[in-house]
Amino acid sequence: MKISVDGGSFKVAIETEYEGLVVEATQIFHETREQAKSNDKAILRFLQIILEHRESDDAIGYSVLGLLGWYNEVIDPVQDQDIELNLAKILPHLINPAGDLTATSDNESNTFKH
Repeated sequence: MKISVDGGSFKVAIETEYEGLVVEATQIFHETREQAKSNDKAILRFLQIILEHRESDDAIGYSVLGLLGWYNEVIDPVQDQDIELNLAKILPHLINPAGDLTATSDNESNTFKH
């Protein structure tokens, strides 16, 4: 299984076996989230590792698996097929994890009034 992370200005990928992958990836995400104290800080830590340690296969693998664990838990369950984690699609979930709640809110017209 190939797992790619597309950051626009960079793209990294790892190849791994699917068996046990989701459990390991989720564990890496949980450990990092516990240390970072939030989902968004954990994701930012994974991205920081990717940017700072692009030449280290171990660091890239750890970060890609952590991102995959987050994706599996928050976005969509991971299946046994190649996957690309596109940061342009991931970052909005960090900025606004609940989505656009005002889109269906009865109070939408008053949401941004001061």
